[in-house]
Amino acid sequence: MKIHLLRHAKTEQLSNSGKDFDRKLMERGILQSKEMAAFFAKNKIQEMEVWCSTAKRTRQTFSYLSDILHPSKLTFSDDLYLCEQEEFLSKLWNENQTNDLFIIGHNDGLSDLATYFADELIHLSTCEYICFSFNADSWMELSRGTGTIEQRFRPSV
Repeated sequence: MKIHLLRHAKTEQLSNSGKDFDRKLMERGILQSKEMAAFFAKNKIQEMEVWCSTAKRTRQTFSYLSDILHPSKLTFSDDLYLCEQEEFLSKLWNENQTNDLFIIGHNDGLSDLATYFADELIHLSTCEYICFSFNADSWMELSRGTGTIEQRFRPSV
């Protein structure tokens, strides 16, 4: 089993609406997303279930990756907006599935989740990707330090 985590690409500081939820990608974020798509294509990272926050920046990041990822199932969820580690774990444990999962979200929750799986401090920068593999039969078995980092990548842009 694998869990892929991706923090959204670089965004503007303020949105036109003034709401954090509505912040959109900067040009640098678009370039990061395109470079990430090329990385996923080269490494054949595709055809798995994708969970994505409904925030504008995560949806925009996903839009540059969707043709490469070819999700087997796609879920946009308000619950993933600024989701904390405990919420991620609760969602995972309650799913009780064994398929690979790709999550596009925000910090600090994603970095905290990565830190939990690796049992070492991990900070994901904008548009940084990390993949964990687990020797487990279901997501219910995931716990602190049970993840092995398989890949980690951040665009050079």
